[in-house]
Amino acid sequence: MLRCCALIALLILVGLTTFQAHAERRVALVIGNSQYREIPTLKNPDKDAENVSRTFRLAGFEVFAAKDLTKLQFEERFRNYLAAADGADLAVVYYSGHGFQIGGENFLIPVDASLKDAADMEVQAIKVDDILRQLRSRSKVQMIILDACRNDPFPRKDYWLGDQLIVAGGSGLAQVTGSQNTLIAFATEPGAVAYDGSGDLSPFSSSFSRRALAPDQEIRSVMAAVRRDVVKATNGKQVPWENSSLIDDVVLMRGAEQPAPPPEAEQDQQTAERGIQVADAAEAIGRRDIQVPLGVGPVPLKLELPAKDASISLKLASYPAAGTLSLPDRVLSPQSSLTAPEVDKLRYEPQIGSVAPVEVGVDIRAGSAAKRSTMQLSPSVDPCDQAAGEPLDLQGVVSGRLPNEIGGGAVEACEAAVKSYPDIARFRYELGRALLASGRIDEARNVIQEAADKGHVRAVYELGYIAASGMSAAPDLTKANSLYAQASDKGDPYGMTALGRALFDGVGVQRDTGKGLDLLLQAAAMGHVDATKDLAVIFKEGRNGVPADPARALAFLRAGIDRQEAYSMAILGLSPKRSEKTVPVCKPKVVTKVVTKIKVVRTPAPKAPPPVTKIPAKRIPNGTGSASWRGNGGDHPEPRGGGSDSGSTDGDSTGSTETGSTGTGSTGSTDSGSTDTGSTGSTDSGGTDTGSTGGSDGIR
Repeated sequence: MLRCCALIALLILVGLTTFQAHAERRVALVIGNSQYREIPTLKNPDKDAENVSRTFRLAGFEVFAAKDLTKLQFEERFRNYLAAADGADLAVVYYSGHGFQIGGENFLIPVDASLKDAADMEVQAIKVDDILRQLRSRSKVQMIILDACRNDPFPRKDYWLGDQLIVAGGSGLAQVTGSQNTLIAFATEPGAVAYDGSGDLSPFSSSFSRRALAPDQEIRSVMAAVRRDVVKATNGKQVPWENSSLIDDVVLMRGAEQPAPPPEAEQDQQTAERGIQVADAAEAIGRRDIQVPLGVGPVPLKLELPAKDASISLKLASYPAAGTLSLPDRVLSPQSSLTAPEVDKLRYEPQIGSVAPVEVGVDIRAGSAAKRSTMQLSPSVDPCDQAAGEPLDLQGVVSGRLPNEIGGGAVEACEAAVKSYPDIARFRYELGRALLASGRIDEARNVIQEAADKGHVRAVYELGYIAASGMSAAPDLTKANSLYAQASDKGDPYGMTALGRALFDGVGVQRDTGKGLDLLLQAAAMGHVDATKDLAVIFKEGRNGVPADPARALAFLRAGIDRQEAYSMAILGLSPKRSEKTVPVCKPKVVTKVVTKIKVVRTPAPKAPPPVTKIPAKRIPNGTGSASWRGNGGDHPEPRGGGSDSGSTDGDSTGSTETGSTGTGSTGSTDSGSTDTGSTGSTDSGGTDTGSTGGSDGIR
């Protein structure tokens, strides 16, 4: 019995040791918004962000740093950050800038926000709950730090939030309730105002940057020390506050590493020998340009020193501007040191969204001999990502292609990627997309199922679409909605949009207008142009108890225009920018049409009423003879029997079924265009080849 207990204890100890030997994945997004365009600028946020970025980098985080972000820039930067945070041990968001509460909801304000109309809050601001919801679905522990408790600087006080018109009131930010293992910190208590301070940094960020670097301090102790500092600096006017549901200890700065000290005394011969070793080591590391694939995890650099003498020590002299250096057992920071035997284990993980080469400087020392060496690391995008990556894939690494833009060679490129990286679920999903585009439905479904089983969220949505559309079996809306719900719960904007439509209209599921509307708003906040279009339709018409509001509809149309969504642009007679991506080889001849109204053509028949033939919406071949269903700014049209436009059969819609009728923009337009959102005359201005850019409605 004692032997058994001892064996169990040994196994537990080994397990704990193994767990601790793996480097933690810790990712931080740091934003400082100072240079506002419509409201007074702020003095400190850009400097606060720079200071806090440096703090997290020194603590070994991968840091996504940004200043003065517009709404669209925030969406792009946040998506890249979420891709990096997928599966992270700790995900942090730090924000300094304008922020305030409305109806108990907290909003962060991009630098281009004007908030002049009641609908602007939904399309121009960033909801803190949306940020937190995304972090919960991706990381083990979440932290949001807000140095943004400032007065509302906008003159307007009433805003639409979901199905309610809320009057703004009070100061500062509202309390946020987190889930398990979440910490939400505010520069001041809920409802109060934070101060910029008299120096270059706010009192809060100045104290946080200093206190967070104290070795081996748990985060709640750090925040308590910050609170004491800020209360003292502001004479009690500002009291930092946090809401914590942490069940694990969180330490930002581990104990400082101690480099191997060089011997104090050496013989001349030893000095000469070590000088040669240092020179050889510098030669082995320097003047190298190493290609590092993006989005496959930490990549071994395969550096080998000619000699691995324990007396040789290395210290990072310059850290890469983006991405993370690590060893198998720890993440390296700009102050890290490593020994000669560790060099061949050095790894680098590029930062998603950045493909610029970075440099790494290393100081090499042995005794009194020292030399600096520099190498270059060049991130590279896999051909599969280039050929079949998808827009708004929160586990993707590129801006992506719409399905009609997937050309020849994509299947081969993705088969090679799956073979090289069998554990990367993204490549299996992209292979499935390529197979779908080439018409190999059964093969595609099997590969997409494998990707979903390996944890790729967009693959779950894709399975839902396949079930709803009846590609290879009878349509199953119940199964589709169940899969959409799984993808939505993981934060996927495509899943949110599909489930939101189904709930809002009660298609294949019991109607829940409020939840459906909320999901569409969440997807629109993530930049999904289908959701912005659907919301514009809902608010223009007024449906399912949601009142018609032309101004609100126009706000979402403008949001679609900002994202080059062809349907929204056609309504206002605009034309999307031409896509620079490769389109399918089988491209039809472009035909420009001017359509003023849908016509009904009657064909006489003996002894029978003349049948009615509607002008069909044009579809673009996908290279295999099957019709391309791509459109509406997203990946798929509505499946049979469902969709947010299910009731939109206004026969007087002025030419809207021909919106984007040339190029690939026509696909899916029978759903989106038939809603008469632009009312009479909308396509008189936009029907002349609007959307004829070779890309469908979601050109990014």
